[in-house]
Amino acid sequence: MGDFLITLFLFASMEVVSKPLMASVMPMTLTFWRFAAGAVMLAAILFRRRGLSTLRALDRRTLATLAVMGVVNITVAMTLLQTAVKLTSAGVAATVFCANPVLVFGISAAAGMERLTPRQVVGLLTGLAGLALVSGLHRLSVDTGTVLATAAAAAFAVFTVLGRRVSRNTDPFTVNAVSFVAGVAALVPVMAGMGVSFSPAPLLAGPGSIASAVYLSVGVSGLAYLTFIRAVNRMGALAASMIFMLKPAVASLMAAAFLGERQPPVFWAGLALTIAGSFLVTGRGR
Repeated sequence: MGDFLITLFLFASMEVVSKPLMASVMPMTLTFWRFAAGAVMLAAILFRRRGLSTLRALDRRTLATLAVMGVVNITVAMTLLQTAVKLTSAGVAATVFCANPVLVFGISAAAGMERLTPRQVVGLLTGLAGLALVSGLHRLSVDTGTVLATAAAAAFAVFTVLGRRVSRNTDPFTVNAVSFVAGVAALVPVMAGMGVSFSPAPLLAGPGSIASAVYLSVGVSGLAYLTFIRAVNRMGALAASMIFMLKPAVASLMAAAFLGERQPPVFWAGLALTIAGSFLVTGRGR
């Protein structure tokens, strides 16, 4: 439960802490540096604990899976989510992204890892209804930030399912260190091709920016991923994804307290439906 709560707090704070940085730094640049720092930290800890023995023990299939996880998570999901934070409110981006349990269920069911039950069908439909209210789909109008957050949620669902498979035989340090290196490496040619600056100067502009960058790198991109993979390994992908049921409420309260964001009643109704649908999808009564 400790891993669950630590992950919940750190993940919930990501949009709120990074939102002010979006005025001076490109989303892709912030994603690159926070995960590069996280990769260095995790690789250093892994090397100190076990040297290169852990890496030598990995077979090609596991290495390939970890590389795919890195690309899906960092190059795709986190880049899209950070861009969504820039283009829409932190609360909306967090809530849409946290349709993750519904998407994890859909992917797991399609892969034959989960069986479809009546309760889960109801949960799936309830979660989608909540997502429609939060995103503005009920008004037949969805902004670009919401679309990107939805795509990010789908990509992170793939990462979660892959993480469940590979973490059965691989420790969290190795999972995250290798996948982070692969994801950051894949981001380099993407940024170069798009002409995105690699300069970390905006992140070093003042004490506040530096503190936020360190928090996002060490806390959200380092510690939170370790505790999340451990939670996935111990609780299962669907149970651990309950983090994302609670994150929208925590993130929205943080956004209201620290960013002054105010959401209309329909947002909170959609949030309630999303959380309810996610609980139904997990198939657990607790």
